[in-house]
Amino acid sequence: MKKIIFPIVALALATIGFQGCKPEPKGELGTPFDLVEGMNGTWYVSKFSQVDLNNPLQEERDLSQFFAVPNIEERMKITFNTSDRTFFVTPGAGKNYLLNSGTWGFDDDSAPGELFLYGAEDTLKVTMSRMIRSFDNTLGIDLLPRSCNTGGSVINTVIYKYEFTRQ
Repeated sequence: MKKIIFPIVALALATIGFQGCKPEPKGELGTPFDLVEGMNGTWYVSKFSQVDLNNPLQEERDLSQFFAVPNIEERMKITFNTSDRTFFVTPGAGKNYLLNSGTWGFDDDSAPGELFLYGAEDTLKVTMSRMIRSFDNTLGIDLLPRSCNTGGSVINTVIYKYEFTRQ
């Protein structure tokens, strides 16, 4: 019995000893990025796809050919102004599923997961596929429009996935 306990105790002490030898972190990480400021600017559609939630495979269909046309000036663009938190959509190729203009906000300015677009008569909630810093050039948002069935309950049928490039 002593022959079994001694190796187990020795292994436990060695493990504890190695864990205690980790160096302490030094320095500071710096100031966090201002994710609100990261939204500032004009963004052109560079990719558009949709996911049919009624399809059992929920395949993603790339429809960029209808939205991200070769001439960038013919693409839909969205401009975010961070000083007054307004946005403006300039329609272009493809259908505009977003609001035309209004104000915007995050669910949490320090770690946004959702972007809210507030229009004159409607509000859209879109999911951000990544946080945006001022030097990032790609913005991804997913729009999950809601549809009502005849019973009055809300069902989701499709997800529109936008990818924008900063210009």
